[in-house]
Amino acid sequence: MKIRTFSIMLISIFILGSSCSTLQNIAMAPSNIETITAVKEVLNGSAFRALETLARGSNGIEAMLPDEVKPVLATLKTLGLGAEIDKLDKKVAVASEAAYIESKGLMSDAIKEVRFEDAASIVMGGENAATVAMKNAMYGAVKKRYSERLDGKLAMVDETKYWDQAVSAYNLFAKNKIEGSLSDFISERAVDAVFVAMGKEEAVIRKNPASLDKAVVTKVFDYYKNNKG
Repeated sequence: MKIRTFSIMLISIFILGSSCSTLQNIAMAPSNIETITAVKEVLNGSAFRALETLARGSNGIEAMLPDEVKPVLATLKTLGLGAEIDKLDKKVAVASEAAYIESKGLMSDAIKEVRFEDAASIVMGGENAATVAMKNAMYGAVKKRYSERLDGKLAMVDETKYWDQAVSAYNLFAKNKIEGSLSDFISERAVDAVFVAMGKEEAVIRKNPASLDKAVVTKVFDYYKNNKG
């Protein structure tokens, strides 16, 4: 009888312990809203750091051009347009820097709008999974808005007409033609650069989620890290 009573007690303790453990895991598990919030906080942090880095590294239009186009600009300079190309380069650099500053608000708005079907899989994904998901969802919209910002900055720059001359000369011999306005061309490369830089910053944040000083980020990323598999 004593043995039976002891066995029942052991079973009860085991069941109670398992139940407590299950309840504890349920209590610790972040909600879907918390998970989405954490992913967006990581994106905001990645975007801010990426834009800060890119703004410091702006070197004008030639830094954004593919290698094939640079000889075209050099040719235009030899044709007596050196001063105009230099002016364009400087003004585009100033316009690009201003647009990058405005991009902080632009990217913040885009992050608010992006929708994630499975935020948990993004948290458990690769080192830049959140950036990739956002790029897939918002690339076109971000590029369009950035181009519009740049258009406004370049509207009063008369030297942009020399861009058309450069593109016409380039397209005569190029296999891959350049299409669109100067602002379209620059915005595409600028947005590509932003997402590449964001991916790198996201990887850094993932290694130390607490560095964002956001409790929800630490909770979500720590939970899924500890409960993988």
